[in-house]
Amino acid sequence: MFHPIANIEDAQTLAQAIVNTIAEPFLVLDEQFHVLAASRSFYQTFKVDPEETNGALLYALGDGQWDIPALRLLLETIIPEKTAMDGFEVECDFPNIGQRTMLLNARKVLYDHSSAVTILLAFNDITARRVIEREKEELFGRTEDLLRQKDVLLREMEHRVANSLQIIASILLLKARSVSSEESRQHLRDAHQRVLSVAEVQRHLHTSAGIDEIDVGSHLPKMCSSLASSMVGDAQPIKV
Repeated sequence: MFHPIANIEDAQTLAQAIVNTIAEPFLVLDEQFHVLAASRSFYQTFKVDPEETNGALLYALGDGQWDIPALRLLLETIIPEKTAMDGFEVECDFPNIGQRTMLLNARKVLYDHSSAVTILLAFNDITARRVIEREKEELFGRTEDLLRQKDVLLREMEHRVANSLQIIASILLLKARSVSSEESRQHLRDAHQRVLSVAEVQRHLHTSAGIDEIDVGSHLPKMCSSLASSMVGDAQPIKV
Protein backbone atom coordinates (compact mmCIF):
# COMPACT_ATOMS: atom_id res chain seq x y z
CA MET A 1 0.00 0.00 0.00
CA PHE A 2 1.32 3.45 -0.92
CA HIS A 3 2.04 5.77 2.01
CA PRO A 4 2.20 9.46 1.06
CA ILE A 5 5.06 11.51 2.46
CA ALA A 6 3.73 13.61 5.30
CA ASN A 7 5.87 16.74 5.02
CA ILE A 8 8.62 18.46 3.10
CA GLU A 9 11.31 17.36 5.55
CA ASP A 10 10.51 13.71 4.94
CA ALA A 11 10.54 14.30 1.19
CA GLN A 12 13.97 15.91 1.43
CA THR A 13 15.24 13.01 3.53
CA LEU A 14 13.99 10.53 0.95
CA ALA A 15 15.47 12.53 -1.92
CA GLN A 16 18.88 12.72 -0.23
CA ALA A 17 18.79 8.98 0.48
CA ILE A 18 18.09 8.31 -3.19
CA VAL A 19 20.95 10.59 -4.23
CA ASN A 20 23.34 8.88 -1.80
CA THR A 21 22.38 5.48 -3.20
CA ILE A 22 23.60 6.40 -6.69
CA ALA A 23 27.05 4.89 -7.28
CA GLU A 24 28.21 7.64 -9.64
CA PRO A 25 29.09 11.15 -8.47
CA PHE A 26 25.81 13.02 -8.68
CA LEU A 27 24.72 16.63 -8.22
CA VAL A 28 21.37 18.37 -7.94
CA LEU A 29 21.56 22.04 -8.97
CA ASP A 30 19.09 24.88 -9.02
CA GLU A 31 18.58 27.01 -12.11
CA GLN A 32 21.42 29.32 -11.01
CA PHE A 33 23.75 26.29 -10.69
CA HIS A 34 23.93 26.28 -6.91
CA VAL A 35 24.37 22.86 -5.32
CA LEU A 36 21.14 21.64 -3.72
CA ALA A 37 22.35 18.12 -3.02
CA ALA A 38 25.32 15.88 -3.77
CA SER A 39 25.84 12.15 -3.46
CA ARG A 40 28.36 10.57 -1.13
CA SER A 41 30.25 9.31 -4.18
CA PHE A 42 30.60 12.93 -5.37
CA TYR A 43 32.30 13.92 -2.12
CA GLN A 44 34.46 10.80 -2.14
CA THR A 45 35.47 11.07 -5.79
CA PHE A 46 36.24 14.78 -5.90
CA LYS A 47 37.39 15.02 -2.26
CA VAL A 48 35.30 18.07 -1.41
CA ASP A 49 33.84 19.14 1.91
CA PRO A 50 30.02 18.81 2.17
CA GLU A 51 29.79 21.99 4.25
CA GLU A 52 31.64 23.96 1.57
CA THR A 53 29.65 22.34 -1.25
CA ASN A 54 25.99 22.51 -0.22
CA GLY A 55 24.46 25.78 -1.36
CA ALA A 56 27.62 26.89 -3.14
CA LEU A 57 27.81 27.95 -6.78
CA LEU A 58 29.16 25.00 -8.75
CA TYR A 59 31.69 27.17 -10.59
CA ALA A 60 33.03 28.48 -7.26
CA LEU A 61 33.96 25.06 -5.88
CA GLY A 62 37.66 24.49 -5.32
CA ASP A 63 38.44 28.22 -5.32
CA GLY A 64 36.97 28.58 -8.79
CA GLN A 65 38.68 25.54 -10.31
CA TRP A 66 35.27 24.13 -11.22
CA ASP A 67 34.73 27.08 -13.55
CA ILE A 68 35.35 24.84 -16.55
CA PRO A 69 34.46 26.18 -20.04
CA ALA A 70 33.11 22.81 -21.21
CA LEU A 71 30.95 22.55 -18.09
CA ARG A 72 29.58 26.05 -18.67
CA LEU A 73 28.82 25.11 -22.26
CA LEU A 74 26.82 22.10 -21.11
CA LEU A 75 24.86 23.84 -18.37
CA GLU A 76 24.31 27.26 -19.92
CA THR A 77 23.93 26.46 -23.62
CA ILE A 78 23.19 22.81 -24.34
CA ILE A 79 20.83 21.95 -21.46
CA PRO A 80 18.59 25.04 -21.91
CA GLU A 81 18.14 24.06 -25.57
CA LYS A 82 17.94 20.27 -25.36
CA THR A 83 16.78 19.66 -21.77
CA ALA A 84 18.93 16.52 -21.63
CA MET A 85 22.43 15.47 -22.67
CA ASP A 86 24.17 12.10 -22.32
CA GLY A 87 27.85 11.30 -22.74
CA PHE A 88 29.17 14.88 -22.77
CA GLU A 89 32.93 14.46 -22.41
CA VAL A 90 34.93 16.85 -20.26
CA GLU A 91 38.68 16.64 -19.72
CA CYS A 92 40.00 18.83 -16.95
CA ASP A 93 42.51 19.13 -14.16
CA PHE A 94 40.03 18.83 -11.29
CA PRO A 95 41.05 20.17 -7.89
CA ASN A 96 42.29 17.56 -5.40
CA ILE A 97 42.22 14.64 -7.86
CA GLY A 98 44.19 15.93 -10.86
CA GLN A 99 43.63 15.34 -14.56
CA ARG A 100 40.45 13.41 -15.28
CA THR A 101 38.22 12.62 -18.23
CA MET A 102 34.55 12.61 -17.31
CA LEU A 103 31.38 11.73 -19.17
CA LEU A 104 28.54 13.94 -17.97
CA ASN A 105 24.84 13.11 -18.15
CA ALA A 106 22.56 16.06 -17.48
CA ARG A 107 18.80 16.55 -17.17
CA LYS A 108 16.71 19.66 -16.69
CA VAL A 109 13.65 18.98 -14.54
CA LEU A 110 10.54 21.12 -15.05
CA TYR A 111 7.57 21.06 -12.69
CA ASP A 112 3.86 21.28 -13.48
CA HIS A 113 2.94 23.56 -10.59
CA SER A 114 6.12 25.57 -10.17
CA SER A 115 8.41 27.73 -12.27
CA ALA A 116 11.45 26.33 -10.49
CA VAL A 117 14.04 24.43 -12.49
CA THR A 118 16.27 21.66 -11.20
CA ILE A 119 19.31 20.29 -13.00
CA LEU A 120 20.55 16.76 -12.40
CA LEU A 121 24.20 16.14 -13.21
CA ALA A 122 25.91 12.73 -13.13
CA PHE A 123 29.64 12.08 -13.61
CA ASN A 124 31.25 8.95 -15.03
CA ASP A 125 35.04 8.80 -14.70
CA ILE A 126 36.45 7.28 -17.91
CA THR A 127 40.05 8.37 -17.34
CA ALA A 128 41.40 4.81 -17.17
CA ARG A 129 39.47 3.84 -20.32
CA ARG A 130 40.87 6.80 -22.27
CA VAL A 131 44.41 6.00 -21.06
CA ILE A 132 44.03 2.42 -22.31
CA GLU A 133 42.64 3.65 -25.64
CA ARG A 134 45.55 6.07 -26.09
CA GLU A 135 48.05 3.35 -25.21
CA LYS A 136 46.41 1.04 -27.76
CA GLU A 137 46.56 3.76 -30.40
CA GLU A 138 50.23 4.42 -29.62
CA LEU A 139 50.98 0.69 -29.73
CA PHE A 140 49.13 0.37 -33.03
CA GLY A 141 51.09 3.33 -34.41
CA ARG A 142 54.40 1.82 -33.31
CA THR A 143 53.38 -1.53 -34.79
CA GLU A 144 52.55 0.15 -38.10
CA ASP A 145 55.95 1.89 -38.07
CA LEU A 146 57.72 -1.40 -37.38
CA LEU A 147 55.83 -3.11 -40.18
CA ARG A 148 56.79 -0.32 -42.58
CA GLN A 149 60.42 -0.59 -41.48
CA LYS A 150 60.27 -4.35 -41.93
CA ASP A 151 58.90 -3.91 -45.44
CA VAL A 152 61.66 -1.45 -46.32
CA LEU A 153 64.33 -3.80 -44.93
CA LEU A 154 62.81 -6.76 -46.76
CA ARG A 155 62.82 -4.88 -50.06
CA GLU A 156 66.39 -3.77 -49.47
CA MET A 157 67.42 -7.34 -48.69
CA GLU A 158 65.69 -8.62 -51.83
CA HIS A 159 67.48 -5.98 -53.89
CA ARG A 160 70.85 -6.95 -52.44
CA VAL A 161 70.17 -10.66 -52.96
CA ALA A 162 69.29 -9.99 -56.60
CA ASN A 163 72.49 -8.01 -57.10
CA SER A 164 74.55 -10.70 -55.39
CA LEU A 165 73.06 -13.42 -57.60
CA GLN A 166 73.80 -11.39 -60.71
CA ILE A 167 77.39 -10.88 -59.58
CA ILE A 168 77.81 -14.60 -58.87
CA ALA A 169 76.31 -15.50 -62.25
CA SER A 170 78.64 -13.06 -64.02
CA ILE A 171 81.70 -14.44 -62.22
CA LEU A 172 80.75 -18.01 -63.11
CA LEU A 173 80.27 -17.05 -66.75
CA LEU A 174 83.63 -15.29 -66.86
CA LYS A 175 85.31 -18.31 -65.30
CA ALA A 176 83.62 -20.61 -67.80
CA ARG A 177 85.06 -18.57 -70.65
CA SER A 178 88.55 -18.49 -69.19
CA VAL A 179 89.11 -22.14 -68.27
CA SER A 180 90.72 -24.50 -70.77
CA SER A 181 89.04 -27.70 -69.60
CA GLU A 182 85.77 -28.39 -71.39
CA GLU A 183 84.50 -30.38 -68.42
CA SER A 184 85.20 -27.50 -66.03
CA ARG A 185 83.63 -25.07 -68.48
CA GLN A 186 80.45 -27.17 -68.60
CA HIS A 187 80.24 -27.39 -64.81
CA LEU A 188 80.66 -23.63 -64.53
CA ARG A 189 77.97 -23.05 -67.14
CA ASP A 190 75.63 -25.42 -65.28
CA ALA A 191 76.30 -23.54 -62.06
CA HIS A 192 75.72 -20.26 -63.90
CA GLN A 193 72.38 -21.52 -65.17
CA ARG A 194 71.31 -22.66 -61.72
CA VAL A 195 72.16 -19.30 -60.22
CA LEU A 196 70.08 -17.64 -62.94
CA SER A 197 67.21 -19.98 -62.07
CA VAL A 198 67.39 -18.95 -58.42
CA ALA A 199 67.59 -15.30 -59.50
CA GLU A 200 64.47 -15.77 -61.62
CA VAL A 201 62.56 -17.17 -58.64
CA GLN A 202 63.77 -14.32 -56.46
CA ARG A 203 62.79 -11.76 -59.09
CA HIS A 204 59.30 -13.20 -59.37
CA LEU A 205 58.83 -13.16 -55.61
CA HIS A 206 60.06 -9.59 -55.49
CA THR A 207 57.58 -8.42 -58.12
CA SER A 208 54.64 -10.29 -56.55
CA ALA A 209 52.05 -8.24 -54.66
CA GLY A 210 52.95 -9.96 -51.38
CA ILE A 211 54.66 -13.01 -49.93
CA ASP A 212 51.40 -14.50 -48.64
CA GLU A 213 50.03 -15.24 -52.11
CA ILE A 214 52.27 -16.35 -54.97
CA ASP A 215 51.07 -17.07 -58.50
CA VAL A 216 52.94 -20.35 -58.84
CA GLY A 217 51.47 -21.14 -62.24
CA SER A 218 53.06 -18.14 -63.92
CA HIS A 219 56.67 -18.84 -62.96
CA LEU A 220 56.87 -22.55 -62.05
CA PRO A 221 57.20 -23.77 -65.69
CA LYS A 222 60.04 -21.32 -66.36
CA MET A 223 61.81 -22.29 -63.15
CA CYS A 224 61.49 -26.02 -63.84
CA SER A 225 62.64 -25.60 -67.42
CA SER A 226 65.64 -23.57 -66.31
CA LEU A 227 66.57 -26.03 -63.58
CA ALA A 228 66.13 -28.98 -65.93
CA SER A 229 68.36 -27.46 -68.57
CA SER A 230 71.04 -26.76 -65.99
CA MET A 231 70.96 -30.23 -64.43
CA VAL A 232 70.37 -32.48 -67.46
CA GLY A 233 72.54 -32.45 -70.53
CA ASP A 234 71.42 -32.59 -74.15
CA ALA A 235 71.97 -36.35 -74.15
CA GLN A 236 69.22 -36.82 -71.55
CA PRO A 237 66.50 -34.30 -72.39
CA ILE A 238 63.37 -34.14 -70.22
CA LYS A 239 60.10 -32.27 -70.42
CA VAL A 240 58.37 -30.50 -67.55
